[in-house]
Amino acid sequence: MNPILKVIQFITNINKWVSYFALVLMMIAVTFFSISRTFGQPIIGDIELVQFTMVLLIMGALAITEQSNSHISIGLIVDKFPPSLQAAINCLSQLLTLLFCFLVCWVYITKMNFLQSSDLLKIPFYPIKMFLIIGFIGWGLEAISRFYKSVRSF
Repeated sequence: MNPILKVIQFITNINKWVSYFALVLMMIAVTFFSISRTFGQPIIGDIELVQFTMVLLIMGALAITEQSNSHISIGLIVDKFPPSLQAAINCLSQLLTLLFCFLVCWVYITKMNFLQSSDLLKIPFYPIKMFLIIGFIGWGLEAISRFYKSVRSF
């Protein structure tokens, strides 16, 4: 199982670096677009470009967020349960996360439309949708990894 965990770690690292790149790109773009708008020369399609980079940022960050257990969680009720029940609920939540991720991937793969594009700049959606699939696969693989570690700790 160790080589599989290394592959999952590699995919998560790729997603992480795409997310970092998207964050820097979005920061530079928003700064440039704001300055150009201030001088009375707005850039056409600036909102579309920022929206595309935001999708890259979010999809790239899903797997690393799962790996570091940084997703928002409310343990108000679960924290009062015995540790064995907490572990069982944690395993169930990892399985549900896995199911959700692969369901989203399946829907996007089966409904892929290569002709759709943005309204203003006519940027095709399919590369963004492909990275969306990669992001959800990375998140699902990290859920598998956490599930495996949870089961192994029993």
